[in-house]
Amino acid sequence: MAKPKYDSIFHVLSAQIESGQYRFQQRLPSENTLAEEFGCTRNTVRKALALLAARGYIQTMQGRGVQVIYRRRRTSTFLFGTIESLREAAARNGLSARTRLLSLEQGTVDDELAEASGLEAGAAITMVHRLRLLDDVPLIVDTSCFLTSVVPDLTAEIVESSIYLHLEEDLGVGVASATRSITVERANEEDRSLLHLEGMDCVVVVRSSTFDSAGSIFEFTCSRHSPVGFEFQATAQRLRPRR
Repeated sequence: MAKPKYDSIFHVLSAQIESGQYRFQQRLPSENTLAEEFGCTRNTVRKALALLAARGYIQTMQGRGVQVIYRRRRTSTFLFGTIESLREAAARNGLSARTRLLSLEQGTVDDELAEASGLEAGAAITMVHRLRLLDDVPLIVDTSCFLTSVVPDLTAEIVESSIYLHLEEDLGVGVASATRSITVERANEEDRSLLHLEGMDCVVVVRSSTFDSAGSIFEFTCSRHSPVGFEFQATAQRLRPRR
């Protein structure tokens, strides 16, 4: 399925920003200039700019243009406000990513999981337990529950390659949004045996419920991150106080 034009423009501009072609606090060209450069309408450019703003690359200033607010981080950065696979996050940070499958099982959503995830109790799920390595350092262990009706026939090959790539390109599932929580918790026995903790006895736990383009939850993941080199980045906007 061909990607929309604005998505291609987003990738070009984000790469230019990341490479320093457009520097921190520098203004981007006008919408008219960008539309001419990419051979598209101003509305298409606006969609690309909105995506850049949502990803924390730029800030639109009313009547004064668009300013770059992105700065490259030295640590491995995970984006809190967007959904990306580990491979995508690693590529963005110039790291190698590898997944080792620990277990792949079939099950059903019990009441405790239903309460935590929003998945319907009794639904059939495929449970994926993985160890994630960045530059061959084991930094994340996660457990994902996928609705079997949405993601059937998962294999070790798919899991160790990219489940999201399989979802979007093979199954045609539109990954749309996610709700997340982040806590810091004491490391458990598995964390200590699998993760590179550098003597720290805690992990950063990220729990995510992911929705498809129809608004249905199809995945719940609990990721336990080593605090070594951990940084979770988001772009925040001021909420106007209620009067």
